[in-house]
Amino acid sequence: MASTLRRNTFVLDGPTGPSLPAHVSGMDRQNLMRLKVNRIALVQELHVEHILGHLTKVGIITEPDLRKIEMGRTPQDRARILIDLLPTKSKDLDWYKSFRDALLNPDGSNNVKQRYKSLVEFLDNTMIHRPTSQAGKFSEVESRSKRYPRYPRYEPLPQISEKKTGPNVLNLEEEWGQGLRQPSSSTQYFDVDKMSSVSGDSQKPMMLVKGFFHQWIPTPDNFRSLLELPKTLRQELEEAGTPEAEEQLRKEQEALQYLRRLEVISALARRRQLPPGFELCMCDAVQDLLSQPHLYHLYLKHLRTLQDSEVYLMKDICASYASILEMLAVDLSSSLHRQVVGMGFRLADLLVVVEMWPQAEETLLAIINFLGSHTGLETWVDEYKAQVRLMGVRNDSCDLSAAQRSYFSAAQLTYQIQLVSFGQRLLYEGRLHQELSTMLLEYGSINSAHGWSRKALQEVDPEDHEAVIEVVTQAVMTHCACWQAKKAETLAVFAVQLAFEKFGKHHPLYLKALSSLCQFCNEFKQDGTGVQLAKELLDAAEKTYGCESLTLAAAHRTLSKALMVKQAFRTDDGYYTHAMEAVRIARSQLPHGHPMLHPYLTNFAMALQWKSLHCPKEVQDSTLRWAETEAQQALTIVIKHYGDISLRSAQIHTLLGQIYSKMNQ
Repeated sequence: MASTLRRNTFVLDGPTGPSLPAHVSGMDRQNLMRLKVNRIALVQELHVEHILGHLTKVGIITEPDLRKIEMGRTPQDRARILIDLLPTKSKDLDWYKSFRDALLNPDGSNNVKQRYKSLVEFLDNTMIHRPTSQAGKFSEVESRSKRYPRYPRYEPLPQISEKKTGPNVLNLEEEWGQGLRQPSSSTQYFDVDKMSSVSGDSQKPMMLVKGFFHQWIPTPDNFRSLLELPKTLRQELEEAGTPEAEEQLRKEQEALQYLRRLEVISALARRRQLPPGFELCMCDAVQDLLSQPHLYHLYLKHLRTLQDSEVYLMKDICASYASILEMLAVDLSSSLHRQVVGMGFRLADLLVVVEMWPQAEETLLAIINFLGSHTGLETWVDEYKAQVRLMGVRNDSCDLSAAQRSYFSAAQLTYQIQLVSFGQRLLYEGRLHQELSTMLLEYGSINSAHGWSRKALQEVDPEDHEAVIEVVTQAVMTHCACWQAKKAETLAVFAVQLAFEKFGKHHPLYLKALSSLCQFCNEFKQDGTGVQLAKELLDAAEKTYGCESLTLAAAHRTLSKALMVKQAFRTDDGYYTHAMEAVRIARSQLPHGHPMLHPYLTNFAMALQWKSLHCPKEVQDSTLRWAETEAQQALTIVIKHYGDISLRSAQIHTLLGQIYSKMNQ
């Protein structure tokens, strides 16, 4: 019996989820839905190495499959690839039974077996109603002998009013009852790429919103996405023709797809079409967004496009996450605690990358308060990680006194954890030492900062490439401050090579590593090499972000400084142009008087000072007065946040002395 599909119906989890080959049984379709419904828990809790041995032994996973799985960069990526591969197997292999058996008999400790037993319980207790399953049985009946009875053909149910809430497909027996007729086959699960083949009459387009529950909801009327890839960026990447540019373009399209799915749900929320109790941060669209850390920096330009239209996605997600923590704080026995805390860490990382430091700090403080209501070694470790992250956020936003408080909290947790017999094996303190070195260097304690950066190099987790790059780049800064040029150069080159190998050319960590190498060149080489590297940094920053950001402002400032230390004043005024562009972008991204502004103001005042020496005499005095104004504003910010007696204030006083000497004052 042919089924009637709703026109323009689509599923929010997108075409990346697991799919079945054609002509499969209804049981396989139900098993597929079990994977989809529990996809979040499976991806976050499953480590493929625990079950691959069993799946390979029974022939479910082949050598090509293993190579595909190993392509995943993180445990979540590898689990996602495995879940997508399973439904593609032949029904003769009984892939679902083998997968379930593997979960019940994993290669791991008792703790692992207990967690996987919970996953099996989730799968077994998932009540799946498949609107298409009945249609599949009807099709099988028509192909059999005529001695089997035919099922009657029912007309679709009347259209449901928008005021009524649709059924929860995970609890159909509770909401529909035993004696009620099953829903129309018009609400079916299928992929976005099949929308064009669907035809219908006046039935309203529907969409499946997934989260704690699955709910069919009418699609927004007259909805048009605000998100597009900037034409200039697309043109630059297409014209480049390099493998790096092609990979960047592919990632741009992928990031755009994730955000558009979330944009649809946001539109439903603004129109009050989401069901009561819906939590934005727990839906599939947000989970998929947070599960792709290599795409975080690509969301920045699109989020700002939405903000210009008064759509504040990240603030809505943060508010939803805070409400989830409040709910779980009451239920101490919930099994979602660890999952929600892990999601909070990823949310905070995303907020830092998209330069939303206040929201990142609020999220981490909410996690710390939530963990404080639970006592135990496991919560101590998570709270330690949250404090280290919080210290990093406060260092990035130049809130040094708050960063100091976070350090003391993290150090106290370190002491508590290491009192346990095996506690020393649970912590890698490299990131904590690195953040302490950053804070001390900002305060001007050069020798102490250098010592902690060396300690961080010794204790960083070598398998955590992100942490390694962060620690090494900070070590470059401290070695430059101590005038250890040879070691600084070696570390800077290593950081650039590692970042390029592990993350590619268009990634924030590569930009950070390259910036540290430019810092070394500006301090010691002061030649064309530094200028060339700074130009490469600026080009990579423009293509990586595709919009104005503080990273782009820092790249302009680095290039301006490289041109000034090379003394290329008469042949090129780019030092002034880039200094002005850097301070313009910084002022557009930061509030007035923010402590992160002072390096841009100082650099711009220095550029104005040099420009006054190579400009007509009639504008020389006005240029110097402009330089004085910018330097005085930088000094005001530094005194407020660092104190009157500090290394930063001494540097600006020196610059002011140079400006006044040229003004004959």
